Amino acid sequence: MAKVYGRIAAVLAAVMLTASVSAGCAEKEEAGKEVQPAGTATPAPTPYIEIWRDITNSTIPLEKDGPYSKMIQKDTGIGIYMPVVPWDGGNTYVQRLNTRIAAGDLPDLFLPWKGNETALMKQGALADLTDLLPKYAPSVWSRIPKEMWDIVRSADISGKGRIYYIPQVQTYTYYGAYIRKDWLDRVGMKMPATKDEYVEVLKAFRDKDANGNGDPNDEIPLIGREQGRWMDHIFGMFGVAMWEGYPMWDLYDGKLTYSAVTPNMKAALEFARMLYAEKLLDPNTLLNKSEEWTSKIYNDKVGNYFHINYGQAGRVENIAKVNKDVNLVALPLPKVEGYNGFITKTQLNKPQWVIANKNEQTTINALKLLEWAADPKNADKALLGVEGMHYEVKDGKTVILPPDPAKQEARPLTSFITDLDQVKKEMALEVSSANPTKLPAYQQREKLLLEMQPFGKTIAGDGMPASIFEGFSDLKNHTMYQEYMANIILGVMPISKFEEFVDKWNKNGGAEVTERARAWYDSMNKK
Repeated sequence: MAKVYGRIAAVLAAVMLTASVSAGCAEKEEAGKEVQPAGTATPAPTPYIEIWRDITNSTIPLEKDGPYSKMIQKDTGIGIYMPVVPWDGGNTYVQRLNTRIAAGDLPDLFLPWKGNETALMKQGALADLTDLLPKYAPSVWSRIPKEMWDIVRSADISGKGRIYYIPQVQTYTYYGAYIRKDWLDRVGMKMPATKDEYVEVLKAFRDKDANGNGDPNDEIPLIGREQGRWMDHIFGMFGVAMWEGYPMWDLYDGKLTYSAVTPNMKAALEFARMLYAEKLLDPNTLLNKSEEWTSKIYNDKVGNYFHINYGQAGRVENIAKVNKDVNLVALPLPKVEGYNGFITKTQLNKPQWVIANKNEQTTINALKLLEWAADPKNADKALLGVEGMHYEVKDGKTVILPPDPAKQEARPLTSFITDLDQVKKEMALEVSSANPTKLPAYQQREKLLLEMQPFGKTIAGDGMPASIFEGFSDLKNHTMYQEYMANIILGVMPISKFEEFVDKWNKNGGAEVTERARAWYDSMNKK
């Protein structure tokens, strides 16, 4: 036993000797260094969050050390960066995003698209925000109504009511139809109030020199986009719930139903078919990509179109470069006998943000960024962007600079919780800061938005989770509807094929999806 203790003592002595030598060397090494003042520490490196979302107003990436990131860092201590991801109506964006998903390399904070948040939840790829939200994003938590959070919780495929996404909440009518009042005046027509009057106006646009450029053959009375998108008003006239060209769910005969399989849709398709045959609807409507659609509007070729209310100032401004007399106004939804028309309104517009499930600190940092965007005290900063890049101050007055996608960075952290009062305040800020050349466009935009409000109706399927389509991705993506819709409008299929579509849709999962949708609706509306 004495030998054992002797060996232990020898080892301890050796360890102590080594520690003593190491300490001495360290003292000599430190002596050659500048001594740090007491109480100071090396600053922690700035954390950065990679963001992806729908951007159409910039063609340059957001750099970590760029002006916009530095502005955010100053307030939050967190930097951001974002590559250039073409939007293209969401098509190119979702392709690029799916490539990152497949590689297991998700952006930190991003906009999900076409319901892919459901698959990501199932894979455990999204952060559970339930417990962290109130602490790190209190403005987000408090400003979104409880009933909206209840809808978000219903999307949890585990059934536990957890929160996996931040919604875009809009309590005003976000979309609308627009018509060129200067065209109406030029062809001697009044604002149409009924379907028949609307058709007569479109015929006048087709046959006369409505844009006043001397060529009576270059006008497009009505325009839409590929996949039958962005002409929602000609469906809404017949009471079809439609969101950006995608059929939605609403109450028909008192039951929650996919609007694409209703008699209302059949009537709307028959109307669209007639418009196409009469060359009142752009013959390239089902081929128009976002850029082509935009170009035709900007080049003073289009008399009537459908889009987002808030974004029309830029459209007026661009059309004015070709036709200084542009007067864009709201088109009241033409009445159709036997139908209650409306513009689809969704207060829970869509999942706006999800956070990749990487680690708790990444989740916290991302939530802090969303808090910055949602906090009312940052409203002006979020709207205006970077001084010198997006706006400037002249003689004490804020002036928004003209759009320059090649030089101006995108502003991804804008408010995602908006009501009409807030939108009015934002518009007032833009009007007060606008230079004289931009002022008419802003004034027209404000008039458009206010005139469109009476036509919005919140649909019964507002906020319904994409998980109801689990196992039926073709139905979720509206593939079958788009096939029949296109062929019926083009005249390739007779309108009688609509019944075949309804039958096929139900037999290929539609009946099961409808059962799930109605169960969800009942659960959300329990007394």
